[in-house]
Amino acid sequence: MKKQKKKSEYHLLSILNLLCFFIYNKMNTTTTAAIIITPDDSSFVVLSSTIHKIVLSFYIIFGLIGNIFNILLFQSAALRQTSTSFYLLSESISNLIVVCLTLPIRLLSDGFGLNVTDYSLLSCQLISYIYFTCLALPPIFTTLACVDRWAASCVEVNRRRFANKSMAKRMIPLAIIFCGLIYAPIFVTFDMSTNPPPPFCSISLKYAFFGLIYYLLTYSIIPPGFMIGFTIGVILHIRRKRTGIVHVAPPVGQSISNDSHSTRGNRRRLSPMQFMLICQAFSECLLTLPFSLTNILSLFVDYDQHFLMIYSYTRLLLFISYVSSFYIFTLSSKLYREEFKKFIRRLWHRQ
Repeated sequence: MKKQKKKSEYHLLSILNLLCFFIYNKMNTTTTAAIIITPDDSSFVVLSSTIHKIVLSFYIIFGLIGNIFNILLFQSAALRQTSTSFYLLSESISNLIVVCLTLPIRLLSDGFGLNVTDYSLLSCQLISYIYFTCLALPPIFTTLACVDRWAASCVEVNRRRFANKSMAKRMIPLAIIFCGLIYAPIFVTFDMSTNPPPPFCSISLKYAFFGLIYYLLTYSIIPPGFMIGFTIGVILHIRRKRTGIVHVAPPVGQSISNDSHSTRGNRRRLSPMQFMLICQAFSECLLTLPFSLTNILSLFVDYDQHFLMIYSYTRLLLFISYVSSFYIFTLSSKLYREEFKKFIRRLWHRQ
């Protein structure tokens, strides 16, 4: 009887441990959602880890190449004429940091099952803070670039004052400090969970719901919303200017043909910098959208095997925005392509 009682108590403790594990995963945020619960079919785990190894390795290679080219090209004279180039240069530098720090952390975790945040409380909080801050910086710089082009396209003089190089040089360090402060609560809310073993880094249970809403707003909703809003504002301002030029009455005593009016109106198009920025902003929003929807769904669904699979693949889709800016700029802007060709020629002649 005593042996049966001990066995029943052991089974009860095992069930309680499993329940605790699933509750922690249910109330977890982005970091713990990366931990894939091992399903019964081991081939699924092997396939998922293989896909993450291949895809993240390609991201790191192409992200290094593209962002290094961006950093070099945005320092050329032709691309440094506007204040927007300062924001895009800062975005490229922060993207390079993501490629060198954040993506390897993700590769070790999802590809090799090595969670570097699980060794101690310090590593949990510090690495999570670096992880989230690095991911949040590039969208902030893209948003500031959209605000800069929107201000430059405004008719009001006070708004156009924001679009200058001195303002950009002041806004960039402020954006870095602001981003660092946004994710400072990680040092309070994140903790090491040791029940059930093995230990894993996650947000504390009492902060779980608040943390999920907070990071959802600061990363997945507010920056893409501002990008879309100011990008649409740039397009509307350009259209209004074109319409205004087309319908301007000719001066007294002069006759201007309709052809000349339409020619002047057609000249009011998006500049190369505006067009490449709009393409970059829309691509970031499109790539962030599935990840944002998955985070919203996480408030209402269970963190089962299928949900975590969807979550991990939408995160892979999200990471494209950190490695693709060079290729988007090259495809969307003739000016950027010309500067890239000049750079390659100079590099070739030096060799």
